[in-house]
Amino acid sequence: MKIYNTLSKSKEDFKTITPNEVRMYVCGVTVYMPPHLGHARTYVAYDVIKEYLEFKGYKVFYVRNITDAGSIVGDADQGEDKIQLKANEMHVHPMELVDMNIRAMWYYLDSLRCARPNISPRATGHILDIITAVQKMIDSGFAYELDGDVYCDVTKIKNYGILSGNTLDALNAGARIEVKSGKHSPYDFTVWKKAQDKSVLRWPSPWGEGYPGWHIECTVMSTKYLGSHFDIHGGGRDLAFPHHENEIAQSQALGCGMPANYWVHTGMLLAQDGSKMSKSAGNFVTIEDAMQKWGARSLRWFFVSGHYNSPIKYGDDVMAASNAGLERIDNFLFNLQNNVGNTHNATLSANLDTLKDRFVAEMDDDFNTPNAISAIFDFIKEANQSITNHEFDKANQDEILDFFKEINKIFKCFDTLENKQADNRQEIVQKLIDERNAYRKVKDFAKADEIKAKILAMNVEILDNKDGTTTFRLK
Repeated sequence: MKIYNTLSKSKEDFKTITPNEVRMYVCGVTVYMPPHLGHARTYVAYDVIKEYLEFKGYKVFYVRNITDAGSIVGDADQGEDKIQLKANEMHVHPMELVDMNIRAMWYYLDSLRCARPNISPRATGHILDIITAVQKMIDSGFAYELDGDVYCDVTKIKNYGILSGNTLDALNAGARIEVKSGKHSPYDFTVWKKAQDKSVLRWPSPWGEGYPGWHIECTVMSTKYLGSHFDIHGGGRDLAFPHHENEIAQSQALGCGMPANYWVHTGMLLAQDGSKMSKSAGNFVTIEDAMQKWGARSLRWFFVSGHYNSPIKYGDDVMAASNAGLERIDNFLFNLQNNVGNTHNATLSANLDTLKDRFVAEMDDDFNTPNAISAIFDFIKEANQSITNHEFDKANQDEILDFFKEINKIFKCFDTLENKQADNRQEIVQKLIDERNAYRKVKDFAKADEIKAKILAMNVEILDNKDGTTTFRLK
């Protein structure tokens, strides 16, 4: 199994620190606003990674933080905390805003069927830990206080830029941040920020009242729950610099060395024309709007169909094409479950074995979901005629369904595999089907069509078979 490691800029054999266990940290949402569609793409990708690792037999301990203080506008040294600023604009308490957006985050990610992390620590719950870490950095000479702010001295960091390539020699003074007089280097970053007069988000510290810097929060929370050295550190590609680079610097300053063996980053979500999504460009789409238009299941399928490490484009055309692919799998599974024959199909079994091998090989190659899905479509293309003609038996049916149920623990999109017996529509729909068929027999098609409309309105798909029977699928 290989994973692309941003640190080495190459695919590497995946070897865990502890056999059969994976400790993974992913940078979470800054909850000054509801999560956007890019967040959804990222966290679906890490859900797939987590589920596939468990499919492979690993026990995964997954930590994803919540940034509820400390993220400064522009991610620079000067300016207001994003949460405080947004709360001021909305005339609400910052923690009211935080709780509102955390609820929205869980609602959307639950709807997208992302398993919740083992721990979702909040920055505000770790202030004492952060203060201790900052003091340790000062004591070791890697940080210094300046007018109530505390900075990490990047000139003391060996190999600064090792992850992103943004070494001190490569950076231009003032290109990223506004230089504050008295800083040792223009690239020194905040680990503790002095609170402004009107800021509610403030805690007492040896350097005065303030709040933690964004980068130190993740260093403290990741090491607190996963140890100073863990397997995977993830986040969006835009976090590689400065956020993850500065996490590495802080870890070194705290005497821990490189915190993670594998640095994994998801590609950006783009508009259909390839441009970056933004409100000013008029191409920004919220998770809510996307879910209302396409449904959470289709949206998740769109995300899992792209390689996590590559940029993907969102738009009506690509969503329609993605949805058509999902419908193709739905129809195959529906026919498989409802058209079983009596003759065992050895070729079908052999093709399934090929699919299993291809699926694992592709997913082992840096979680290559597009190629794994292509293997599924190849199998369906070969199997469709046998399924349509009932040229398979219960043993074929069971082995195919068992495999699709296993991989659906990763994809979580094949709803036809779910046991619908508990759905209270089951009995109601069957009665309507029987009533409709009775009208069809006496050629009262107007009445039959009225009942059909009722059935479709219940989000049910029906299929009239050549032998006069009707089968249905609850969506």
